[in-house]
Amino acid sequence: MNEPLKIGVVVMRFPVPSETFIVTKIVGLIDAGFDVQIFANASSDDWNKFDILRDRPNVRRRVHIAPPFRPLSKVLTVGTLRLLRTALTHPTDFLRFVRHNWQHRRENTPGFLKGIYTRLHFVGQKLDVLHIEFDTQALTFVDLKAYLKCKLLLSSRGSFQKTSVLDQFPDAPQVLYRHADGYHFISNYLHENARRLGLPGSIPTWLVEPAIDLELFNPIERPPRQAGDVFRIVSVGRLAWKNGFEFAIDAVGMLHRAGVPVHYTIVGDGDYREAAVFAARQWGLLDAGIVEFVGVVPRESVPGYLQAADAMLHISVEEGFCNAVIEAQAVELPVVVSDAGGLPENVANEVTGYVVPRRDPAAAAEKLRYLAENPALCREMGRAGRERAVTLFDINRQVEKFGALYRELTALGENE
Repeated sequence: MNEPLKIGVVVMRFPVPSETFIVTKIVGLIDAGFDVQIFANASSDDWNKFDILRDRPNVRRRVHIAPPFRPLSKVLTVGTLRLLRTALTHPTDFLRFVRHNWQHRRENTPGFLKGIYTRLHFVGQKLDVLHIEFDTQALTFVDLKAYLKCKLLLSSRGSFQKTSVLDQFPDAPQVLYRHADGYHFISNYLHENARRLGLPGSIPTWLVEPAIDLELFNPIERPPRQAGDVFRIVSVGRLAWKNGFEFAIDAVGMLHRAGVPVHYTIVGDGDYREAAVFAARQWGLLDAGIVEFVGVVPRESVPGYLQAADAMLHISVEEGFCNAVIEAQAVELPVVVSDAGGLPENVANEVTGYVVPRRDPAAAAEKLRYLAENPALCREMGRAGRERAVTLFDINRQVEKFGALYRELTALGENE
């Protein structure tokens, strides 16, 4: 009997509320028989935000955390003990790991020492595929494929241009392309972006779009809404500059100023919360109770906020694809999104919602007003959205696609 493929998944933390798609995918792969090991830079306090992870000790046991990097006192105590324990537990692999880091980082002594310490959690591992979920974070890990003697798969979930990576390391894409055995993209937009950055045609690529749990995100019977009723808008996502919450609040402010009864719920939190709150205050929307900041909620609570709304708003300025927009369509919400990145691939324009120019809150407000005045259209678009989600974005089919991807990747070169 063949051994199950062993897949190493690299993330910053696990689990993370804003990355439910990774949690869902990993659980699906484990249940499908893959041996998945998770490598994270830091531990997570968010396990209780995922019902899907309750009573799943087999998932928690698969998480390997890097040694602490700060404060210095913890590095000198906990970190030193971790280093010694690893060296004693895996003496042969540890020596090979030290030689690997010397080979790849000897020109920079601090980099050589950092490479050993921060990546100790890979010592002693045997993998078939090392899958780095965010290629913008991959520079630290790509050389490990030589130590692990495995295939390297990179996922593009957001363009390099929205980070400072290219400013600090202009040749970063070329370094990644030199090491990658395969590349996974969540949208055609990101694939084309990688081509513009120099991705060679010789690297195999796969398009596997995001997917969701359609049983969790399901529609409910809503009472009929009449034109003139309060129009309830929802956004779900991390409060980050790229998600365009200031423009969304501007759109809601314009609706309110035009006399449309409206309520806007924002589910999520992040570093950009202060700017979003300030924008809502400038419009007078907080004092009027029109904008509500809910903060982070458990994954299983998100469907309730979507089901209580009449439309979803997501007018980001940069986007790889956006799972939250799929989830909204799955619960039969019409969506208004920007034309940023992969969003036009996510939504069927004028069928499941509307795609408007980014940084154009007036255009978003116009479409929202039209939906508010046409409840029957909202229902029609909602039904089309559910059909689209069922047809294209089922997590079970996504797990099957990743299983096929991993098998194809590990087979590359076997007959050469």
